Amino acid sequence: MSDRQLDELFGEGEGTPVPRTGRVNLLLAVGLVLAAAGLACSSAPGGLLVLAAYAVSETDARRVENGYLPADAAATVKRTQQHVFAGIVVVLALFAVQAALLCGGVYDVLWGELLMWVGERSGR
Repeated sequence: MSDRQLDELFGEGEGTPVPRTGRVNLLLAVGLVLAAAGLACSSAPGGLLVLAAYAVSETDARRVENGYLPADAAATVKRTQQHVFAGIVVVLALFAVQAALLCGGVYDVLWGELLMWVGERSGR
């Protein structure tokens, strides 16, 4: 840890701590995009990023409760948590869609056709 980080840890730093909403929103957005794009093969990496956003938002909520973050940041942290919960619901829905596609044999047909097409193209 740097001296600056140690000072801020013990309340002697020059800056007031702020919630990490930018990081949470970035993880959430990238995770949702990857989860949606992952319907072609796997939505799991996007789901993991959304869970990382959840972990960061929960840490920020605990930091507000413990008094590390200012009390006026509570509304921002709560709103960010609501966005993350909505993202988790979306990812769970995408997992359900992916499971239905997998059980329905859609991936076998889709990837089989794609491989046949690539094989025909490369054989020319």
